[in-house]
Amino acid sequence: MVNSLSFNPFNEWILATASGDGTIKLFDLRKLSRSLHAFDNHEGEVFQVEWNPNLETVLASHAADKRVMIWDVSRIGEEQADEDAGDGPPELLFVHGGHTAKISELSWNPSEKWVVASVAEDNVLQIWEVAESIYSDDTSNSNNASFLST
Repeated sequence: MVNSLSFNPFNEWILATASGDGTIKLFDLRKLSRSLHAFDNHEGEVFQVEWNPNLETVLASHAADKRVMIWDVSRIGEEQADEDAGDGPPELLFVHGGHTAKISELSWNPSEKWVVASVAEDNVLQIWEVAESIYSDDTSNSNNASFLST
């Protein structure tokens, strides 16, 4: 069951979905028979996925695990050091684990590239920013969206 979907604001053909089976999938609308990529790092049902309105290759998701995950699809397939592999795949940029209740919604700030608001069922609203040290070496990659090119 698909719970949420989000069109990439920079590429009319790319769609991300969040599903009850715990996956996020990327699709090219010109070839829907199979997904371009699947992310499976959340534990439990994924409730929402949303592309960053300012960065073509960055999206956020939240799931039953009470975490928001920030992804950069331009890093899919990159090699990583053995010590980094335990932190997740190279495309997983950041995990926000600040909520103690089920997250009900997230939203990117349209004016600040790396600011996200997330709210949980306990009515706790968190507005947070991904630290520059997390994405600074990836910013140039976000402009080279070869993974999403048409």
